[in-house]
Amino acid sequence: MAIQLRKAGLGNFMLYEKADRVGGTWRENTYPGVACDVPSHLYSFSFEPKADWSKVFSPGDEIQEYIEEITAKHDLLPNIRFGSELKKAEWQGEGWQLTFSDGSRAQADFLINGMGGLHIPRFPDIPGMENYAGTSYHTAEWNHNHDLTGKRVAVIGTAASAIQLIPEIIDKVSHLDIYQRTPNWIMPRPFMEYSERTKKLFTRLPLLEKLHRLQIYLLFEMRFPLFRRDRFFSKRATKMFIKHLEAQVADPALRDQLMPDYPIGCKRILASDSYFPALQCDRATLITDPIDRIEGDSIVTTDEVRRPVDTIIYATGFKPWDQMEGVEIIGRGGLTMNQYLSRGIRAHRTVAMPGFPNQFMLLGPNSGLGHNSVILMIEAQVSYILSAIQHTLGIGAKTVEAKENAADAFDEQLQHDLEGTVWAGHCKSWYQGDDGRIYTLWPWGTRRYMREMKCADPSEYEFTS
Repeated sequence: MAIQLRKAGLGNFMLYEKADRVGGTWRENTYPGVACDVPSHLYSFSFEPKADWSKVFSPGDEIQEYIEEITAKHDLLPNIRFGSELKKAEWQGEGWQLTFSDGSRAQADFLINGMGGLHIPRFPDIPGMENYAGTSYHTAEWNHNHDLTGKRVAVIGTAASAIQLIPEIIDKVSHLDIYQRTPNWIMPRPFMEYSERTKKLFTRLPLLEKLHRLQIYLLFEMRFPLFRRDRFFSKRATKMFIKHLEAQVADPALRDQLMPDYPIGCKRILASDSYFPALQCDRATLITDPIDRIEGDSIVTTDEVRRPVDTIIYATGFKPWDQMEGVEIIGRGGLTMNQYLSRGIRAHRTVAMPGFPNQFMLLGPNSGLGHNSVILMIEAQVSYILSAIQHTLGIGAKTVEAKENAADAFDEQLQHDLEGTVWAGHCKSWYQGDDGRIYTLWPWGTRRYMREMKCADPSEYEFTS
């Protein structure tokens, strides 16, 4: 957003970051094995390609390095104020007043919320966990000072973070208890490295890298019909999973434990070639009985089996919309964002809200994806928000605000479209809120989103001078 603002000649901006450096998800998550499940040539900005990614699915530290390099290349550091945690933003009639945790304040004509969703850890509600006698932490708060060598370790959770982590630590621990609540659909994922020759070719022939990116994009986009309950794609994907499971897990009883009982795509589809082998190591035990409580140094399941452990690692994901926790945003007429969202987490065109003039958000409600790179969505949102700001300034207006009727119509159509997806009513996942409303995912392909977000439609907004 900052890069495109500057390119458009709108250089009077400031980025406020609560941490001490850039990076977001890839700064916070540093557990062993952390990597992106989208190929790196697609999980990068289209205007800033990187020819020398080390692997098809690059590790987290390499993505973090890429973000830092882009920040330096575009000279953004002078426009970033680190250690600035926003506590309150209030609309003052002609602009926003921002208040930070250290008591400092700032003024802004436009406010763009760029808070990500995968940085606030979600912990399970297990009786006694606060009194656990050993060492415990979340994957997003990895304790690098705690050596797992020779320890009895429990990993609670078996989703994205866990399947990356477990193969990395299985050879260090004396024993690993893996607590699975729900099995996941896990597809093959070879950790292919790019050869030096390929990197040099991408560097010398940028068009070749662009074609490679396009190839990845098309392959991923072809998966979308699966999420619209297409029988052909669903049957093919299910067959691929079963073949992968049977090839890596010989024990029929263990295969039964790892077989999901919900439609493929209903929860996030995972990918790994190393998770199933790690489960079958002599030092590993897969536990599917629910956890009842934690007592002393032990985890007790509902069958009253007590398993002592030295370390508990919570691989239990994130609170995708709780980035607003501890932040008060007050719009026109004293309307708070919590009040607006009490009718359901939603945003017009996924980026704006009625009652909040000159305020936009990146990766807002329903702009996530289950099949492709979210970077595509971010770039489309940046272009859309920029067009709205430019139009506002171009007509001499002071404020731009989404019309309530336009926002309601968009949300009604969006929720109707989501009813036709595999996510609706087939399983419980972080894609949904407690009310069953799907507020994280876009119900169609990326081409449609990019087309609809090419430029803001002035008829859907109110402008005042």
